[in-house]
Amino acid sequence: MVSSRAPKGLKAATSGSSGTPVTVYRSHLSWAHAHANVFRAWHWHGLEVGDRYAYLWGSRSIGPAASSPTARTGSSTASAARRSRSTANGRARSTTGCARLARFALGYPSALTQFAEEVRALGRDGRALGWKAAISTAEVLRPHQRETIAEVFGCPVVDSYGCAEAGVAGFECEALSMHVPIESVVVDEIPAEGGQREILLTDLHNYTQPLIRYRVGDLVEPRATVNGAGACACGRALPLLGRPFGRAGDTLELPDGRRMNANQPSYVFKHHGKAGTVREYQFVQFPKSIELRIVPGPAWTDEVRGQLGGEVREALGLEVEIRVVERFERRGRGKHRDFVKAEEIGEG
Repeated sequence: MVSSRAPKGLKAATSGSSGTPVTVYRSHLSWAHAHANVFRAWHWHGLEVGDRYAYLWGSRSIGPAASSPTARTGSSTASAARRSRSTANGRARSTTGCARLARFALGYPSALTQFAEEVRALGRDGRALGWKAAISTAEVLRPHQRETIAEVFGCPVVDSYGCAEAGVAGFECEALSMHVPIESVVVDEIPAEGGQREILLTDLHNYTQPLIRYRVGDLVEPRATVNGAGACACGRALPLLGRPFGRAGDTLELPDGRRMNANQPSYVFKHHGKAGTVREYQFVQFPKSIELRIVPGPAWTDEVRGQLGGEVREALGLEVEIRVVERFERRGRGKHRDFVKAEEIGEG
């Protein structure tokens, strides 16, 4: 549902980590607010626009050149980031040279933790990198991950929350409270199972394809648990968001024994969502193989099947069988999972 009088903007494509790649048209004003919110939060931690950063992410999110977790450094300007990239392959030696140029780090909690653990295993001093902060995003930051990252690199660990469709919805201050940038986004909550809250997001500046109380599917702790009365020790008046805990990717164990973050293969489908070739997908893990099931989009062809097979082979490092299906059965709370074990869906 795109406005017939839509202001100019850009496409924002999700990684499809829920199994459904989504593309939203966001106005330039919406993008500008999202960047401004990030830069303001960086300032809370002594970081400036233009500071170089180490970006520990999935390679599919930043380009097709590599097939494993990637680190890169870049300028934090929004329009002309000058970046160099080093394919980490899960090894701290090949990543440290890139990270040494950075003033801070930004990435998956799982990637930051893995890098920290490997730096420690090599007997290196992670504090020598001189990072002022390590900013985590895109997954739930677990307490043990925060502890490991902070201990190895000797810097504060700062959590952030948002989505491609609506931008930044929460960012931690130095007091470890997550603040909502209310000039740009409204965060509503509805009850969920177990006493948690499910959040709904409204982008206040996207008149191109408006999202009003958008049900992104993420869960947060009740706000009442945030600093008791809700006031933050940092003194900022921005309201608080309960800590997100429902967005982390599971660790996948492949048939050959390798382990990887579940979010990594999801980036294969980012451009397929834009192109309309894949509507939904799901990896099904059998004891000795993995099957990729596809609900095809209107642009699906046999040529796309071959292309997708190669992309998945590059991402996972193994061959998978691709099977086209009409739909997926929804389980639990109805949220689709993009990677399941066969026995979990009665096919073991």
